Amino acid sequence: MDIGVDPAMAVTVALASRAPRSIAEAAELVARIAPTLEALAARPAGIPPRLADLEPELTLDPEVARIRPDVGDHELRGRLVFRELLGKRSFFQVAALAIGGIEISASDAELLEQLGINTQLADARIWPLAVVRRVAARSGMTYGVLAGAAVALNPNMGARPVGDFMRALDRFEADGRPMPLQLETIVARHERIPGVGRPVLGPDERNAQVVALAQKYGRDNGPSWKLALAIDEFFHSRKKQHINAAGLQGALMRDIGFSPTAASAFCFLYFFVQILAQAVDAEERIHRRNAGHGRAA
Repeated sequence: MDIGVDPAMAVTVALASRAPRSIAEAAELVARIAPTLEALAARPAGIPPRLADLEPELTLDPEVARIRPDVGDHELRGRLVFRELLGKRSFFQVAALAIGGIEISASDAELLEQLGINTQLADARIWPLAVVRRVAARSGMTYGVLAGAAVALNPNMGARPVGDFMRALDRFEADGRPMPLQLETIVARHERIPGVGRPVLGPDERNAQVVALAQKYGRDNGPSWKLALAIDEFFHSRKKQHINAAGLQGALMRDIGFSPTAASAFCFLYFFVQILAQAVDAEERIHRRNAGHGRAA
């Protein structure tokens, strides 16, 4: 019999919604709410819990999107999908509107698309992708994707450093002191700026392409871009470190008009492609191997 909620996903959502601070706290939480999770899993398929019953404060009039049966269309950030977006905007322009709430030019959308291609590092030795393969090989593509999303959204790699670097730029501008003085203070405190350095692999091989793309699409004169290059110059001379692709991407997206949170979310589109690729490949390898064993028998 179909169940209303997948058990693994129910546990994942429950843990994420409570944000436990340790493994022990997470285990205690799961044990405590297990009866509630079992009840959710036992619901008939197609009858999800009502959001209004769970989080009433989240059920205000939708601001992002809604179905418009009165006009036979869908509405996204105040724009009609079929009449105003379909055939008139690229996918990345619509993604920027949906995720960031901003209208971007066709040129900026193409820049973001090319930056996404530059980010397709699908080597399975990269930790989030290794996790995807391991989980997908044992439990299938769905669980591999779930695991990959959870691991790829950690604060040290993937999409989150893009937004964190943008927040650092916000703080530098708000501080008002000369940039070298602020950076010297950070170094003296042994603090780290997300988007600077790449301790495991060394200099970021993607940087040269990001710089070339910024120049090609006329985004190499923005204030955030110039600030990022100044930070790169400081850390290179002071600590032999360089800014990484996440920092450069953050600077470009800040100049385009994204907020830090929206920029991280948008860049997750890039990493999700790699997660899906590894999850599908891992599951299909297992199917081929099992099929081969069946023929051999």
